[in-house]
Amino acid sequence: MKIVVLVRQTPDTEAQITANSSGNGIDESSIKWILNPFDEFAVEEAVQIKENTGAEVIILGVGPDRALETIRTALAMGGDSAIHIKDDNFGATDSYATAKLIAAKIKAIGEVDLILAGKKWIDEESGQVPIQVAAELNIPQATIATKVDIDEATKTAKVQSEIEGGQRIIELSFPALVTTERGINEPRYASLPGIMKAKKKPLEEVTLDTINLEELGLTAESLGVAGSRYKVDNIDIPVINRSLNVLKGGNSDMVEAGEIQAAAENLTKLLREEAKII
Repeated sequence: MKIVVLVRQTPDTEAQITANSSGNGIDESSIKWILNPFDEFAVEEAVQIKENTGAEVIILGVGPDRALETIRTALAMGGDSAIHIKDDNFGATDSYATAKLIAAKIKAIGEVDLILAGKKWIDEESGQVPIQVAAELNIPQATIATKVDIDEATKTAKVQSEIEGGQRIIELSFPALVTTERGINEPRYASLPGIMKAKKKPLEEVTLDTINLEELGLTAESLGVAGSRYKVDNIDIPVINRSLNVLKGGNSDMVEAGEIQAAAENLTKLLREEAKII
């Protein structure tokens, strides 16, 4: 049994996001990058299936040189080998072209039984790429899985998902694609021995020079920012005004944020003298 896990590198959930000098993207100079949290569930699920069935787990990621760290993390969690589709042109490529690139590489691998991916990327809040990969490969898919049961004898996967009002259970015949939801498992930490072993595991690098774009219906111009079907014109970072309304007789007084001690004294006075609740 062969499993491919799609992974992506995203900014840390606690990173302070600021716009770049052009205002159409984020400033990456001080960003800490991590394995997309939902992809962690996909990697863990693949490793657990491997432990139960002896399956081979291949990690596949798209991104610049820095994405290699994320791929190595997935290998340290238990992946057997990895593929890094790398080129500066791939960095800002839209989901349509990205899915075509991934699907083409999966076809080149040969017989793949199961493809796993997180339900979405937290940086773009997008879950399109795995779905489009399944469409490119013309294989069945199930999304937001909270449980996956594999039957090697019948080459099927029974996928359970939590939906409004109940549960959805879909049985897929291999090859198939499944996206994972939070709660399907508890991802393991990459141990120090695992990290050391990951450095020695097979890693294939794929660049534009090794891809026949014409066969994919793509051109070099269809990749990157210039070729994307959607573009970001401007990014605005929201400013939160942490002021507090104190109601009194249908009206309100505003306590502005500022020096903490003064604001606290003003709030206490309003609550006692105006709102009369203390």
